[in-house]
Amino acid sequence: MFRRNEQHRQKSFLSAQGLLPTKLRDELRMSWAETFYRVVLCRIDETIFAPLYSKNASRPNVPVNVLVALSVLKAGFGWSDEVLHEQVCFNLQVRHALGFHDLRAEIFTLRSVYNFRRRVKEYEEETGIDLMKKAFEQINDEHLELVAVATGWERMDSSQILSNLAEMNRLELLVAVVQAVYEGLPESVEGDWAGRWSTYLEGRPHQVCYKIPDGEVKEHLATIGQELSAVEQVLVEETPESDILTLVTRVLEEQYEREADETVNLRPGEEVSAKSLQSPHDPDATFRVKGGVPFRGGFVMNVSETADPENPLQLITDVQVEPNHTDDATLMEQSLDDQAERDIEVEKVTTDGGFTGPQGEEACEKHDVELRATRMRGGRSGADKWGWEEYTWEGDDEGTPARVTCPEGCTSDLVPGQAEGAFIARFDPECCADCPYFKNLCRVQDRSRVGPTLYVRARTIKVAQQRQSLHPEDTSIRVVVESTIRSVKRGFPNNKLPVRGLTRARTMILGAATMVNVRRLHEYFRGRAQDASQQLALSLSSAKKAIFHCLSEIPRHIPRLAQPVVSSPG
Repeated sequence: MFRRNEQHRQKSFLSAQGLLPTKLRDELRMSWAETFYRVVLCRIDETIFAPLYSKNASRPNVPVNVLVALSVLKAGFGWSDEVLHEQVCFNLQVRHALGFHDLRAEIFTLRSVYNFRRRVKEYEEETGIDLMKKAFEQINDEHLELVAVATGWERMDSSQILSNLAEMNRLELLVAVVQAVYEGLPESVEGDWAGRWSTYLEGRPHQVCYKIPDGEVKEHLATIGQELSAVEQVLVEETPESDILTLVTRVLEEQYEREADETVNLRPGEEVSAKSLQSPHDPDATFRVKGGVPFRGGFVMNVSETADPENPLQLITDVQVEPNHTDDATLMEQSLDDQAERDIEVEKVTTDGGFTGPQGEEACEKHDVELRATRMRGGRSGADKWGWEEYTWEGDDEGTPARVTCPEGCTSDLVPGQAEGAFIARFDPECCADCPYFKNLCRVQDRSRVGPTLYVRARTIKVAQQRQSLHPEDTSIRVVVESTIRSVKRGFPNNKLPVRGLTRARTMILGAATMVNVRRLHEYFRGRAQDASQQLALSLSSAKKAIFHCLSEIPRHIPRLAQPVVSSPG
């Protein structure tokens, strides 16, 4: 049965904080724990999770705001579940952050945490609603309102992060699949495959593969393909809707080519998609090479944060976590859509070149957002020709390309070509005749019948105009988000999450991002408190000086009564 947690608001006279010396009690109230308690625990809307619990009268649930706050602490500090439980039991700051003011209060068990995660995941699978994401968005939206942070100008960037998987080569991956399939076989057929697969079941995948000579690797890859094809037919009859059948079918389609005679041939490595399975233990993790660095078995996280220089502090506004082959422009589209639903008004966004392109442009146009990219996706023109951005492009009232001017000042009208999106410009032969760059650096071609002609496509013109409107001056503003991403990942050593699966990865990243906001809010509030303290001290000092000055002036205004009066002669 769902019940909101209001118990933390009722503090006991025998609370742990009340037993501390005054100095330590004041330090606790000025620590991150107090900020976390006020801006996270007290602000969590527990009713978001009410659908997870029975409406019938039954045993009350473990406080939902505590369970959600635990996810933030776990991700923000990089704790394991065991360390998290230990910190809650014996760390006074952590207990204060969670509203456990009474040392005699009963502490949750780890089983309660595991059950909560399971319910959240099952609810998302049934409804498509990520309750943890909704909770984190609600908390962070209140943070934006709490300090009146302007969201009109944002910056965003993406970064790769790995799932909690062992890095495997192709043979190790397929051996791991065989082992996972064997563990999931129905008991009625399990014995039939124990002997056939004995070679691949003796030890972990890397231990199995270590014993296989290099010259026999291709043979074993082919054998595994045939075995998976054979077991697929059995599973279709025994468990047609099982997850294990889905795994077998996926691997066969990604790693092998099926022939009409039901034989399977190994695909060349270059034909295997980046979306292919990287581990049977995390079907969501994918492969990507970014910046020349391979990321095998991971996700991509995209972080958006405020960037208005007038803000007293900058806060993270939105986070996306997807399989790592997801394009940056797709992530930006998701972010702008999500923020629009939450009534976060974004007017311009500063990014690097990875977010440019048709999809990114359409996403910004959809929400009337100015895309201020510091670079453009794609390479520039070769040294043998001027770049298209060297030309000046003009459009008509509807934005259709209408005129072009070359770098030497020759101008011509643009007319539609025969192909869709193509344009042609016919330049004055006299203008081009004396140009030293004609037939050289200039892209205008010499056509004997019609004269100097320029062929260009609408997309090329649009990209050229975007290159002309880049904002390299925003580079110093954009790079700050890279530091924010490092702060989000500070609890994940070696760029690897301690969890597997997209749902758990998303929860961890969202929790870590929320903790980044908490730390920034804590520094902001502490700075304001120090400023207020200094102002008060200055005011008291000024008042003290004024009082002493008044006291020192008093004798000048008091008649000297003790001195006798001397009468004048006569």
